[in-house]
Amino acid sequence: MQFEQALNAEYRDKIIWVTGVGQGIGLAVAKHFHALGAKVIGFDRHFSEPDALYKQIVCDLAQPEQVEQILAELIEQQLAPYNLIYVAGVLEMGELEALSLSQWQHCHNVNAASLFAFIKHCGAHFKQQRVGSLVTIGSNAADTPRQQMGAYCASKAAATQLTLTAGIEWANFGVRCNVIAPGSTLTPMQTGMWQDEQGAQRVIDGFAEQYKLGIPLQKIATPEEIAHSAVFLASNLSSHTTMQVLTIDGGATF
Repeated sequence: MQFEQALNAEYRDKIIWVTGVGQGIGLAVAKHFHALGAKVIGFDRHFSEPDALYKQIVCDLAQPEQVEQILAELIEQQLAPYNLIYVAGVLEMGELEALSLSQWQHCHNVNAASLFAFIKHCGAHFKQQRVGSLVTIGSNAADTPRQQMGAYCASKAAATQLTLTAGIEWANFGVRCNVIAPGSTLTPMQTGMWQDEQGAQRVIDGFAEQYKLGIPLQKIATPEEIAHSAVFLASNLSSHTTMQVLTIDGGATF
């Protein structure tokens, strides 16, 4: 109960930026912050539950130049964030020889280049205020290679290092930056890879022929489980935690 009270006290009327709020983890994060009284500004192309948002920013995170202009305007309007939660991500599948350059670039634009744009535009504000927190939703694939996921793995590794670099550059200003690295999570990205109703169990069991271990906890994460950790890491309850990668994958990459 004390934790919940502390979070409510911290986030009441605070502006929180969350990307990828249209579905999955991003939506769960937005709803959690909204329930704590925060003013959530959500970024995405489509919005499934706008009631959880203080403001909807329609944008294509595959176009970092467009994102930069939007962020500059928001900051000019005094809508800079107290916390930034970068959740948006895309997956492009294919063996390296079969991947197109456009697929590679799409993955990197959404997963890393637009994150860079957010970091760049929030940095001066965070440093001036000497308060703030960045949580990036990365992936356990950032340091564990996956067959047919080269673009995704590389882009999530880039996102991880971008976040940790921001953490060391901003540490003297009291601004914290951390990464959450989920494994398989029950989102449209995950279920889109399943071929039938046995898809979940196959993921839990692992794919020996792909050198991919199963999940010791014998379940797939929910978006809410990731969201709870994101809110905690962003909050003052973890005030001495920065430049860390929290892997939440049920033991899949122990």
